[in-house]
Amino acid sequence: MPTILLIGGIITEIAIAGVLIAFILSNSGWGERLSAQALAAAKAGTEDALIKITVDKDYFSAPTGYSFSVDNRVAEVVVTKDPVGYPSGVHRIISSGKALGRQRKLETILVVDNDTGKVDLKSTKEIE
Repeated sequence: MPTILLIGGIITEIAIAGVLIAFILSNSGWGERLSAQALAAAKAGTEDALIKITVDKDYFSAPTGYSFSVDNRVAEVVVTKDPVGYPSGVHRIISSGKALGRQRKLETILVVDNDTGKVDLKSTKEIE
């Protein structure tokens, strides 16, 4: 009888360990997927701001920016025209994408020629 209980206990521990490992592995994959979705929302925010700047060369958002939903994910965008530390004609876009607790942020620098209206993308990088 004690041998059966011992073997049953060992089998139960192995089963619990297997379930725990499966949960951790699936949860980490889910986290990567959410992170990718947050990055996609941030990219959508950057593209939206780029369109607004292309249409209106003097466009900038209020200090709080604006937000919109992309496939149940949220993009928050702040556009600054001629930010401190940059030359005249520069727009800085900070786009933050959020997906169920995951957040990714992109900073994009655009240079707008005031004479021709040409918009040049100088850089896009992930921040924070």
